[in-house]
Amino acid sequence: MTPDTTTRTIVVGFDASPAAHAAVEHAIDRAGADGRLILVHAYQEPADFIGAPYYNDMLTEVSQRAAGVLDTLERDCERLFTVEFERDVTGGAAAAAIIRAAEAHHADEIVIGSRGVGRVRALVGSVAHDVLHRAHCPVTVIPERMLELRAATPPAALSAV
Repeated sequence: MTPDTTTRTIVVGFDASPAAHAAVEHAIDRAGADGRLILVHAYQEPADFIGAPYYNDMLTEVSQRAAGVLDTLERDCERLFTVEFERDVTGGAAAAAIIRAAEAHHADEIVIGSRGVGRVRALVGSVAHDVLHRAHCPVTVIPERMLELRAATPPAALSAV
């Protein structure tokens, strides 16, 4: 963010997981009233069916389902309307879509959730890992296990931390 800029732009990767919902909430807090969110949801294009006579129909269906993910977020997250936001629904790999959006919008920060699927998955790569290593701005990762800890911890114990 440059000194003469008051609008903070935050890219949020969203896959409808509990950690992604927490990432949106965190991004709203970080953006503030003058901030702007770019909500990114990537979907896998049905590559195995390229050339099939019904490929365009399949692609349309997949993209409409992906747009529905963000429709549901808008319906369920009233706080989203306290900030300016844009939707970015795109085909391809999630990490690449998030990085592309961050660069295109000159993001000040990226916020994503992580399901923490384990060490084996980390060896082959995860979206959070890929974004962390490719981003040109700060990245905040909200781990799903943090949400589980919050749910299991009494509120008084959390405020003491």
